[in-house]
Amino acid sequence: MRALGDPDALPPIYALDLVGFGHSEKPGISYTQYTWEAQLVDFAAEVLEGAPVVLAGNSIGGGLVAGAAATLGAQVRGVVLCNTAGVLEPPEEYSPPAESVRDATLRGAVRPYTPVPLLGQPALDLFGEAVISLIFPQIPTRLADIYADRRTNADPAVTVAIQQGAASPGSANVIGSGQKLAPNRPLNEVLNRPNGFGGPVLVAQGKNDRVSGPARAQERAQLFKRLRPGVTVRELDAGHCPHDEVPEQVAQAILEWLPDVVEWRP
Repeated sequence: MRALGDPDALPPIYALDLVGFGHSEKPGISYTQYTWEAQLVDFAAEVLEGAPVVLAGNSIGGGLVAGAAATLGAQVRGVVLCNTAGVLEPPEEYSPPAESVRDATLRGAVRPYTPVPLLGQPALDLFGEAVISLIFPQIPTRLADIYADRRTNADPAVTVAIQQGAASPGSANVIGSGQKLAPNRPLNEVLNRPNGFGGPVLVAQGKNDRVSGPARAQERAQLFKRLRPGVTVRELDAGHCPHDEVPEQVAQAILEWLPDVVEWRP
């Protein structure tokens, strides 16, 4: 972005290491999407001290920044989603529940997590260890598949970095936590008022996504186009990580979209 635009006109850019991901510490806590959303919210409140911010995320990170934007409210001026995860229902079929997931949670009406019968948390740890053992030797092949549009990105250094993170203490707990996630707020809720973010959204969607499948990736692009006014969709000839595969195109899309952020008033 700094190469394509005016470097002096761009604000600071932060890339967070979320707890439990990659080389970050992995303490023995219960990981959910709300744990990571809370980390984003705390960063915006404590480090950025409430200054206006644009949040961006890829895959799971996209779902997290969308949820964080819903929580932060007026502090967030824009959201960038690159092949985001998260439930997205057809807008014309989506019917907001009588009570949002957020309000039900705050009221204590959401059913609490019930551990795996008999074995409980140890069963989830064993599950996490089994997944890591299965996936570990497949990492190079899976990376090459994910980066099929730009195989040079799937180099040995990336493989080693992922393997180091997967082998670090606490990884099994993080993976196992994926089997006990709390009820999720759909993107229809967190990217729409009154319970979510109502400002500018840029969707940079790689059409050749081999994680969801190209057909599903293109279908989600069309759903985003119909989500609401203020959502801009750019379909790119890229895979699951367009910001890493065609960074110049994603940066250009962001620069062209930024005037919408400047003009928008919460």
